[in-house]
Amino acid sequence: MYKVIFADDEATFRTYFKRVIDWNAHGFEICGEAKNGLEALELIEQVRPDIAFIDINMPYMNGMDLAAKVKEQYPSTFILLVTGHSEFEYARKAVKIGVDDYILKPFDEDELLVALAKVKGTMDKLRVERDNLQKERQVWKESFLNLLISNEYTEDNETIKSQMSMFHIQEDRMVFQVISVEIDSLHEQWPDSGEIHLRKYIIANLLNDLIQLEGQHFIFNGPENRIISLLQFTEEGADQRFSIEGFSKLCSLIKRRFGFSVTVGAGCAGPGIISIRQSYKESVIALRNKISMNLMDVIMYRDISSKAANIGFYPSEMNENLLIHLRLHDEEKIKNTLDSIRDYIRENQLSGDYIHMILAGLVSLCLTYIYEIGKRVDDILPKSFSPFEEITNKSSVEAAFEWITDLYLNVTGHSKSIKRSKSSKILLSAREYIDTHYRDSQLKVEDIARQFLIQPRYLLKIFQEGLGMSVSDYLFETRMQRAKELLVSGQNLRLTNIAEMVGYSDPGHFSKSFKKYTGLTPSEYEVTR
Repeated sequence: MYKVIFADDEATFRTYFKRVIDWNAHGFEICGEAKNGLEALELIEQVRPDIAFIDINMPYMNGMDLAAKVKEQYPSTFILLVTGHSEFEYARKAVKIGVDDYILKPFDEDELLVALAKVKGTMDKLRVERDNLQKERQVWKESFLNLLISNEYTEDNETIKSQMSMFHIQEDRMVFQVISVEIDSLHEQWPDSGEIHLRKYIIANLLNDLIQLEGQHFIFNGPENRIISLLQFTEEGADQRFSIEGFSKLCSLIKRRFGFSVTVGAGCAGPGIISIRQSYKESVIALRNKISMNLMDVIMYRDISSKAANIGFYPSEMNENLLIHLRLHDEEKIKNTLDSIRDYIRENQLSGDYIHMILAGLVSLCLTYIYEIGKRVDDILPKSFSPFEEITNKSSVEAAFEWITDLYLNVTGHSKSIKRSKSSKILLSAREYIDTHYRDSQLKVEDIARQFLIQPRYLLKIFQEGLGMSVSDYLFETRMQRAKELLVSGQNLRLTNIAEMVGYSDPGHFSKSFKKYTGLTPSEYEVTR
């Protein structure tokens, strides 16, 4: 809808002008009328119309003078002079000095529509060109800002400064800070790109409305569907550069009003162009650590940087026990072991990267077991299964372990339903026999094979094909696992007793075997635990 005003000192003509056509039906809106030149100039200043119909002969300021002032002050306003036949030559001269067109009195509906169609066509063309120019400029600006936060910008500093000035980004004596906003569980909830675009549009608009600061704020689409805020301050105002309040409101409002959630990662502020890239990297590191930050919506890099060194010491026997429970289809022990791993992560306040490494190890262990039972991943899990995305997009340790537990129970349930061959049944029974009789220091392969009326060579083959290890290796691993449990049980057992309880008649032989398995002597292992 284009805005229209008209100025004429004749009341009769003003009344006629308003009624001569259905303005709204043709895409125009009458926004005001004036009876003299001064009143018309004031009206134009207030309304900023797209089109002004101006009569040449008006008191206080004639149409020619008014048109000249309007073109000087508001060059985008289209002016149509309204004139009689006696002022026709004035109208033609006015066109040469910037007036867009003229129409002669008296005019009827058709003549007015022809004049409007001509002006509207020109304005439509200019509007399209202006919109295209704005879009091109926005794309150019967004590309430049993305280069500033990337490692790909190879121009010299002077060239960078020149391009920064084009977008009103100053560099001298300026402090920069990058804030990254990420939509949580993006790949799970909105696989459709149109839906993602809508969410990003909502975030960008809310950022404009909610973030108030002393400085400049540049919002743009960044890598991996993030919304990026580049904050710019003078060095003098750097102490007030960032307020968590506005970003917390953003997270709360989106969750409450729009039904999805976002996480904000804030890098540290620093002087000069070089700090922009560094601050962006820090904001991404903050986002990657959201799993370790107890469901915080806004994560400051400075709050998590100290965690990077806290990698802890993840006990390998947790994974070893988990594999044993998988093989035995013991769902209760699987859940208990996974709960213990989750508790270990929380108690030791591990960094996000280390948590992701532990989770990746758990997934790898489960996939290894799938191959161990002679199946492919696609046989049990969906073809869309993407463990890396699943792990990195979980917003908390609890959510990650809910997913891991479901994965393990799904695989366990599937393996339990597999019809076992004769050899797999013998393997399961032989393992159960070893798990029960490992305390016997005289237990040999021949003894175990005799229990199932098979040749020792056949038993060795079954273990090698089924578990990828020999019978002796399985017996050794079972004894060492039980020894570790006894050492940390709190019963204060003597080394001789522990050796006997796991099938060793010689404590010295037991100690050497234990160190070979764990890298520690029994006493060293007990102290470290």
